[in-house]
Amino acid sequence: MNNFGIMSLSLDHENHYIHQMAKYGHDLGFTLYHFVPSTYHPFTHTVKGKKYLPESDAWLESEFPVPTILYDRCFYHADSHSIQCKNIIQWLKKQPTITFIGNGLPNKWELYQILRESKLAAYIPETFLLQSANQVNFQSLNPVIIKPINGSQGNGLYFIEKSKEGILVRTDKKEQTVEKIFSDRMTFNKWLNQLLKRSSYLMQAYLPLSNQEEQPFDIRALLQKNTQAEWEVIEKGVRIGEKGRIISNLSAGASIHAFEEWFRSTPFTLKSFLKQEMEEIFTLLPSILENSFSALFEIGVDIGITPDGSLWILDVNSKPGRKVIMTAYPHLCEKLYKAPVLYAAKLADDKRRNLDEKAISYRNNH
Repeated sequence: MNNFGIMSLSLDHENHYIHQMAKYGHDLGFTLYHFVPSTYHPFTHTVKGKKYLPESDAWLESEFPVPTILYDRCFYHADSHSIQCKNIIQWLKKQPTITFIGNGLPNKWELYQILRESKLAAYIPETFLLQSANQVNFQSLNPVIIKPINGSQGNGLYFIEKSKEGILVRTDKKEQTVEKIFSDRMTFNKWLNQLLKRSSYLMQAYLPLSNQEEQPFDIRALLQKNTQAEWEVIEKGVRIGEKGRIISNLSAGASIHAFEEWFRSTPFTLKSFLKQEMEEIFTLLPSILENSFSALFEIGVDIGITPDGSLWILDVNSKPGRKVIMTAYPHLCEKLYKAPVLYAAKLADDKRRNLDEKAISYRNNH
C-alpha cells in the first residue's frame, strides 16, 4: 500500500472532495491521510490528522509518518499559521523520500514577470507592483484595479476611479458591493498606504469584462495531467456575476454555465478566432510554467473577453477549485475525484521503476 497525504490549512477544508478522493484512492492501492502541515513533528517525522478507513467509509483521528506522496491544497494568507505551514511544506519538498504530485506556483507578480516575456505576452494585461499610493496616476490609468499579490477568489480586489466628485473605491463583499468616495487625494493616499502596509498589491488598468446586461463574467478552464503525464483541458465553465458587481465571484452569487451553451448565445463576432486563441493559451501555458518554475499537476486559468473581442488571461492558479466544472458538467465529478490519485499512482510506479533500475545497475557494476 502506498501512503497518499492531502494537506490543507484546516481539517474542515474541502471535506467532500477529499472524502470522494479517498474512496477511489483505496481502490488504487492507497491509504489516504488528511493533515495540516503545522502538526509536523521534526524529531519523529510524524503529523497529526485523519486516516481514511475504507471498511467503515469513515476517518480516524491519528498520528502517522508523513505520507510518501503529498497533494498540497493549502490556500495561504498573510497570517502566521499560513507562513508556518508554507515553511514546513518548503522543507518537505526538499526531502528525497517524499513526492509532491504538483509543486505550486509563486505569487502573481513573479508569475506576471514570466508570462509578459513569453509567447502569451499579448494576452497578459500590463501590471505594476504597487508599493505606494503615489504610483496611482489617474492621467495614465483610470479606472484601475488593484489586487493582492497572494490573493485568491477575488478577495481584496478594489476598483478605483477618479471622477468629478473625488476618488471612488469599490470592492465586492459577499452580500453587496461596498463603495467609498474620497474627496481629496491626501485622504485617498492615506487609506491606500495603510492597505499596502498589510499586503503587497498589483495594479492593472480596469478591463470592461461585462456582458450586455452589465453582468461581469469570466471563463474558467481546468487543465490536468493524465496518467501519461500529458496535459488535458478537462473543461471550460463560465461564471456570470450579478449586475453592477466588479467580478464574477461565486461566493458573491455568480451563476455557472457550460461553456459551449453560453458561447452559442453570445454576440461576439469572430467566434472561431476566439476559440483558436483559447486553444493556443491552453497549449502553450503548461510548458511555459513548468520550464520557469517546477512540475505541476493541475492549472486553473481564468480568461476574460472585453466587448471588442479582446481576450485576456486574468489569473493562473496551481490549486484550482472544481466547483465551476463540477456544477456545469456533473458527469465529470468522478473523473475529477479520481484524477489526483491516478496521477499519484503513476508517480509511485515511476519511482519504483527508478529504484529497481538503480538496484539492477548497482548489481551489474559490482
